[in-house]
Amino acid sequence: MVLAKVDTAIAGTKGCVSCGAPLTGPYCSRCGERTLEPDALTLRHFMVHTVAHELLHVDGTLWRTLRLLFVHPGQLSLEYAAGRHRPYVNPFRLLLIAIVAYALISSSGFIVTWNIGPVTMSMAPAVVRRSLSIEDTIEQIDRYGLLRKQVAQKHAQLASDAARERFHDRLEAFAEPVSFTNVVLLAATLHLVFLRKRRRFLEHTAFSMHVLSFVLLSSLTSFAAVRLRSWLGGYLFLTFGLVFLWQFGYLTIAIRRFYLANGRWGRWIVSMAAAFLLYVLNSAFMTAVQIAGAAIALALI
Repeated sequence: MVLAKVDTAIAGTKGCVSCGAPLTGPYCSRCGERTLEPDALTLRHFMVHTVAHELLHVDGTLWRTLRLLFVHPGQLSLEYAAGRHRPYVNPFRLLLIAIVAYALISSSGFIVTWNIGPVTMSMAPAVVRRSLSIEDTIEQIDRYGLLRKQVAQKHAQLASDAARERFHDRLEAFAEPVSFTNVVLLAATLHLVFLRKRRRFLEHTAFSMHVLSFVLLSSLTSFAAVRLRSWLGGYLFLTFGLVFLWQFGYLTIAIRRFYLANGRWGRWIVSMAAAFLLYVLNSAFMTAVQIAGAAIALALI
């Protein structure tokens, strides 16, 4: 590494500040380092150019990616598998954008569940309001009473504000990041279900990242419905149902397009079965992570 002899690299520097090679343009021909403009280290330049480019890809890449993601289920994964990477946002970066958007918009508290008889499971990563008491938070997360004994043993320690803050800090620190590792679960499930398709595990992972990105972003529709519940009235739960059908239909079409492009109507039945399996596994995983996070947070109070 070459140490620059100036405090700040600016346009007009004769040698690359990273490797020392002579400069013949704004980029170093040896290492690719870019020469900074005089205003490159100002806050305005950082916000307008750096942040905008990294998060929004003002050249249209993000919008092109989102359009393909929402309008043509599974096509973005096909593009990635075919090696057409440049026109679109990388699957991992797209997932990060979706996670950040989901976390920011739902930060005030958001839990969506679905019920099949006595079984209740989370549809998306839960964001719990920190103002709730520990008991109320656990009641929202643990619908099966698995932590009831642990709560009773710790009851005397749960009343203070300090205990509530510690509990929510530890719950958030565990549950939120672990919830998003379901990408690996979905990829492994798809690998086993469609083993005969001989797709590489990275292709399954890219597909899972695209699907999860869609689920997170589309789930914000439910959050908006909650915000508008006084206006929607009795249509609130209808909205939840439509979002569920949208996501399930999307996943079915995506699986059909990515894994079962050729074939008759029987492929649609297989696609629907695979979509239902992924939906159940994802929901079970989310529910288990939240309960495990609450158990760990309780144990550490």
